[in-house]
Amino acid sequence: MSAITLKGIAGSLHRQLKERAERHHRSLNQEILSCLEASVRSAAVDADALIARARVLRRQISGRLTDRTLRRLVDQGRA
Repeated sequence: MSAITLKGIAGSLHRQLKERAERHHRSLNQEILSCLEASVRSAAVDADALIARARVLRRQISGRLTDRTLRRLVDQGRA
């Protein structure tokens, strides 16, 4: 297994990585590896397919999602 040493990491980035590792119940090393793997393996986004899916969803909820309902859902997400 290969090893990499990271140098010059800003204190704020180190702190964010440690917090993220704690949230995911990982070691700092495991979290960094997870971030690297996700960035290397990330799939390209098909913008046309994404827009088509958004249009379908918009038609499905048309008239059923009111401003009041949306505000309630947003507020619930902040709880």
